[in-house]
Amino acid sequence: MVARVTDFHFDRAFGSETRRIVETAAMRDVTSANRARGIRYQPTRALPLRRVLRAAEIPTTGCFVDVGCGKGRALMVAVLNGFTRVKGIEYSPELCRAAQRNLDELRTRSGRAFAAEVLCIDAADYPFTPDDSVVFLFNPFDATVLAAVLARLQKSLAEHPRSVWVAYHYPAWRNVMDETVWLEWVGDYWFGGCAFAVYRTRT
Repeated sequence: MVARVTDFHFDRAFGSETRRIVETAAMRDVTSANRARGIRYQPTRALPLRRVLRAAEIPTTGCFVDVGCGKGRALMVAVLNGFTRVKGIEYSPELCRAAQRNLDELRTRSGRAFAAEVLCIDAADYPFTPDDSVVFLFNPFDATVLAAVLARLQKSLAEHPRSVWVAYHYPAWRNVMDETVWLEWVGDYWFGGCAFAVYRTRT
């Protein structure tokens, strides 16, 4: 109940618009061949995400990357949780613009200093950068695209070894994660009716 109330007031508090669900069929601006593999945009519930970031003791150094960021609510929550660098990956130009507007409003209303960018790119094509340290996924696509994203992340890790955390919300394809040998399972978390599976790179 508390999580639902928090979500109701989230946009009002920060001048954003993140609540409205956008079905994949309505994303007519998407030109990616993976369009049909995407899952609809639905906002991450703010309070459960903040709680799992803290409960799993995910460090706020480095860059928080939301793969399939939609309108950017998870990026906003990451900022409110202490991250000073956030990055959204999204294949819908319209949703990218919405996420950027919402982040701009958050900066104005909260007074927080943070670096943010939203990249309009297919997640399967995103080349992870050396400062990407936390990857967040709210079931944004199917197992095929998830495997492609993990292959990209593995390539980045081979070139720039580092510790990376992966927080998978509503882990519909967690078998792909569990079969990835260079990731270790940290734990499952359940807050406000929301399920998260957290992983990190093996040391």
